[in-house]
Amino acid sequence: MLNRPSTIIRSPRIRLVLLALCAAFPLIAGYPCRATLNHPYLLVTAKPVQGLRSLEAVRKDIRKGRSAKLWVELLANVERDIKKPLIVAGNKHNRSYNFVALTCNRIADAALVALITNERRYAQASLAQIEVLFDTEKWPEWSDQAHLDAGLKSDLRHGQFARAIGFAYDWMYQLLTPGERARIVAGLDRCAIQPFKASIAANEKWIRRQSNWKTSVVGGFAILGMSLGDDHPEGKWLVEFADPLMDKYMDVFGPDGEFNENPGYASSVRFIVDHYLAKFYASGGRQKPAQLEQLRAFSQWILYSIAPPRRILAFGDAQTTAAPNLAYFGALAAVLRDPVIQWTYLKYVEFSAEDARPRAQELLCFDPAVQPMSPAGRLPLARNFPAQSGIVTSRSSWDPEVPVSAVWTKARTEDVHRHADWGQVCIDGLGERLIVDLGSPPVYPKTGKRHYYNYQQSGHNVLAIGDDEYDVDWRVRRQGKTTRTSFNDKLGAAWSFDLSEVYSSNRKVRRHVIHLLPRVVVVLDEATLPQPERVRLRWHTIQPASLDAKGRFKVERRGVSLAACVTSPAKALEISAGHHEYLPPYDKGRLGNPYPQRHEPFIQARIRSSELQLLSLFCVSGPDERRASWQRDGHSWMIETPEGVVRVEVTDSNLIATRGNDRLELPRQAVN
Repeated sequence: MLNRPSTIIRSPRIRLVLLALCAAFPLIAGYPCRATLNHPYLLVTAKPVQGLRSLEAVRKDIRKGRSAKLWVELLANVERDIKKPLIVAGNKHNRSYNFVALTCNRIADAALVALITNERRYAQASLAQIEVLFDTEKWPEWSDQAHLDAGLKSDLRHGQFARAIGFAYDWMYQLLTPGERARIVAGLDRCAIQPFKASIAANEKWIRRQSNWKTSVVGGFAILGMSLGDDHPEGKWLVEFADPLMDKYMDVFGPDGEFNENPGYASSVRFIVDHYLAKFYASGGRQKPAQLEQLRAFSQWILYSIAPPRRILAFGDAQTTAAPNLAYFGALAAVLRDPVIQWTYLKYVEFSAEDARPRAQELLCFDPAVQPMSPAGRLPLARNFPAQSGIVTSRSSWDPEVPVSAVWTKARTEDVHRHADWGQVCIDGLGERLIVDLGSPPVYPKTGKRHYYNYQQSGHNVLAIGDDEYDVDWRVRRQGKTTRTSFNDKLGAAWSFDLSEVYSSNRKVRRHVIHLLPRVVVVLDEATLPQPERVRLRWHTIQPASLDAKGRFKVERRGVSLAACVTSPAKALEISAGHHEYLPPYDKGRLGNPYPQRHEPFIQARIRSSELQLLSLFCVSGPDERRASWQRDGHSWMIETPEGVVRVEVTDSNLIATRGNDRLELPRQAVN
């Protein structure tokens, strides 16, 4: 049962008067307003409090070290923004995540600079950007147009603005006049709080769904409620409504920190960090953020999902070149006193997109006392995360720039933003994407996602079985599972997926992967079908590959080479090269904009059989290394590498990769 406000004032005129009085004066009969709490108290305190960071401490810390660097950057950004026109949506700009995020950063950043410097001109800059949001000519709507078209009363953008204005209202409270505070409260009531309540009254799907919307919207309004307190009659209710939903949301994490969306969307976890830290401060340090301990394991899931030098894995709905947005890892490292999280933050935060980097929160939460430590020698090179999307990754080293090779795979699909990518395998070499995930279309489609190749099995590096035009229906929650793993930091990693459930119960499908360090990857696909069927396997390459008559192909990318081969130990394959194309009417984004054709290339192997094995071989070479090709040698395949000759063999019972005395093998039978 949703917790709803007990009193609803329906007259806009009466509501406006009460809100103005409540924000302007310390005590009004019937509306107990905050009279004694001193702002600020969100992420920073007005006076020293044990275990919390005070404004005095912040002003001291920004004189040296990284805190000084963060302060100089923040101040420079704010000074630059003050000279620019206010951000206005009008009727030309859709209220996209990025557009709104930049607006939010401008509001919060100026507010924090005002607090630290005690200069009103910065508060005036933040206030001007806030008040223009309440101007219906300049910001006629806060919602994303696609969400308006779907009939939603409020959306992610309301949550973004609620969070940013909530922080700003607290930080610059003392620099605002009672009238200015009253205008902010009244504008928030009309543009934010009432639409949010309308969504709750309509029981919109996102309120019930365990997705990033919940942390963004519900968590954003909770921070707004903490900030407003009794300055708005429903300030307390906003917090009380959010508390059980945010606590329940922590159930989405698997036992090893697995998130229920893809790694790209996992940046929304920063809203969880914001929420519990804000509660910690707003309670004067009494409500300790114990829930954040659960994110220690999550931080490792993220770390294993970062592809050097600066990319987050693009499984599911994601952008293929997006950087990990980890500004909030500084706060997480400070709370958990975790040196590897601090290392991850420091190594990757500079690659964050500016719209995804809330610099004000980053400055307040960073703790230089937590000394960073590399995961090298502390964490294994390969890891299985069996819950949620079932990610298994392996890398040749923890070099954050150019490990010789890395393999990214998954057995399952996500709860949200998923594709038909059960069993997906991608390969990087020396920091370059070589065998790739295509990620999302340029813009999300409005409907009919299963008609776009990005969402189909044919748009991934997985088997497609049968003549179904759209492959396995991506909306059906079928899942693969990891059945066997063997990890050795000196030799490499080997693992198996059982994907039978994906392709229906009467088809037995398994995928075996070996990563022989530092550069060789072997994938064996096996299927036992009740009758002969058409089977297709595509390997998507970062750019068109050169293909020969023996099924061997090469991919070159900025001096890095991938020698590859697709073969069948028992039967001949039909091997070809091709590329994707968006076809009408499925060639437009959700707002009707036509897609640019990316013509993403692939190598395709086809066979018709009821019993099949498809063996795919890969070897990475660097710019100054000899380019070798895979060669057939009796019943095995071989390739010369700088470390020695590698041989791969499929026996009746095992998949084996050897190099001298080094040996990795996998039983071909599935293990339940």
